[in-house]
Amino acid sequence: MAGTFSTRKALRLLAASVAEKMPYISNAESLFPQDQMKGKKYGMSVHGYLPDAGSVNDGLVAKPDKAHQVEVTAYVKNKNTAVEVDLWDEFTNIEDFKREIVDKRSGKLAREVQLDIMGENVFRSVQAVVTNTANLAMIGSAAAKLDELAVDGDKVDFQTPTVFSDIGDSSLKNFLPSATMDKIYGERNLGKYHTAAQVELTGLPIINTTGADAAPTISATVVKDASNNVIGLKPISTITGSGTGSLIKGVPYKVSGLKIVDESGIETAQEFIVIVNEEVQYDADGVAQTVQYIPEIRVTVDGKGYGNPNAHIDATTLAAAISGTTATFTLSLAVSAGHLYQIGQCRTIKALSFDQYRFDDLPAAKIDSVGTYGNLTLKMQSGNQLLNGVNCLRIDLPWCAKLFEPRKSVTTYLDLGSAS
Repeated sequence: MAGTFSTRKALRLLAASVAEKMPYISNAESLFPQDQMKGKKYGMSVHGYLPDAGSVNDGLVAKPDKAHQVEVTAYVKNKNTAVEVDLWDEFTNIEDFKREIVDKRSGKLAREVQLDIMGENVFRSVQAVVTNTANLAMIGSAAAKLDELAVDGDKVDFQTPTVFSDIGDSSLKNFLPSATMDKIYGERNLGKYHTAAQVELTGLPIINTTGADAAPTISATVVKDASNNVIGLKPISTITGSGTGSLIKGVPYKVSGLKIVDESGIETAQEFIVIVNEEVQYDADGVAQTVQYIPEIRVTVDGKGYGNPNAHIDATTLAAAISGTTATFTLSLAVSAGHLYQIGQCRTIKALSFDQYRFDDLPAAKIDSVGTYGNLTLKMQSGNQLLNGVNCLRIDLPWCAKLFEPRKSVTTYLDLGSAS
């Protein structure tokens, strides 16, 4: 009967509502099949690998080279919302359940999870657009930077409703309709501009650059070939403060002479931007800690193709940075100190991976149902709370999300003016 309440139907309705409120993960890539996620527990790590492009040789003689895969780590996480079973049992039809439970709880759960995922992935980029005006040039430039790297896949540009409002209705008429993107992002999709779908997204961060370190450094061990020629550097994933300020999450830096190598191994003229990131990681006991890092930089000398590079630099510039067996670079701010910046992101839709895991059932809990909608699954369990004698029903959203390849993302910085 239409409108009849059932646990499974209610949970699927809740899953659909949560999914629709999480546009940032819509149509994300699934990298880990369930057999790989089986047995994973909250806080455990999973690993993905970025293959190299290999080398291409002239003529008929093959010259096989070694495969250089780059390991990227992600962590399995979970959020839940709980309600007393007595309250749940009061509902006799779906319409009441949707009005009283779904609309509120789905919004809260979705927003909390999406903020976590955005917070750990919106700065995983090696390119940036910095501007003081919200206009078509800003969003067009972000998409163009991805085009310069010949990235594969459909692109999406996430900006806040306020940013799109500032761009103005007269400019939005330049956006082209896209039925495909309408299916993915619904009414949040404003149309396509410069090869990227333009999607409204609330909750994008604002960073404050007050007190940002003006001259941090990055360092790496020099790598030489059999003839003692410098061909590249060992991978770099840490940044060291100079003591002139703080390393602030989201702040972008430039490295003089460092350019991007695209995913096909082609050296480009695109400037490599280093952005400070933070990630919640877990030790063997599941204890969380926030770790500051930068997306890994793998440097080759121009024309050498060392390792699986994502950056290249000319030999003369690199030589000037070398002391002994170590190369050290001093970075410079790519934004103005003491300002506020509204953040946006242009990336390929599939750049973000989103997978879920099936954690063990809670002791003495009853598994009532599992609700799935699209790429989102909710798990519902119920049991007694012995301290207060109330039956509790909890709904969990377990996930593992990561933007594995930062070359598929551009972070935009809209200057909002002085922070003082």
